[in-house]
Amino acid sequence: MALTPQNSETFLREVDEELRREQALAVWKRWGVWIVVAIVAALAAFGGYLFWRHQQTVRGERLGEQLQSAYDYLGAGDTKGAAKPLAELTASDVKGYRVLAIFTQADILLQKDDLKGAAAKFASVADDASVAQPFRDLARIRQTAAEFDTLKPDVIVQRLTPLTVAGSAWLGS
Repeated sequence: MALTPQNSETFLREVDEELRREQALAVWKRWGVWIVVAIVAALAAFGGYLFWRHQQTVRGERLGEQLQSAYDYLGAGDTKGAAKPLAELTASDVKGYRVLAIFTQADILLQKDDLKGAAAKFASVADDASVAQPFRDLARIRQTAAEFDTLKPDVIVQRLTPLTVAGSAWLGS
């Protein structure tokens, strides 16, 4: 025979636990499917994000290898071999690699004494608002250096004045 509770506190605790269990079961019956769907959707979204990040990493690695290939050609003195990977990188929508490829193409033109061609390459970077400001400033300096002998002093001052403010990283340049 079961013993009767000595006080009503034990009885109330059991009733309260049973009530909570019934409420949880009611919530599960009403919203359980939607809770599972939300969890699965959240996991699918997180998996999709991880896949997208992986694809971005793989793409960045591929572009980095392509840039290194161009640098290897240049290190061996083969500017013609470097032309194809650099041209592909300049068409890339990854701004960092695109800008590095354009700078490299401009440097090759400078080595060939094609100052106008190099200045045009640097100007394309300097005038591209989607490129980070430090790259644009460097391109403006390099463009001005390439065209220095053909520019009037006023044009040079006008181009470089924004870079000569106190605190600018380009003040000494």
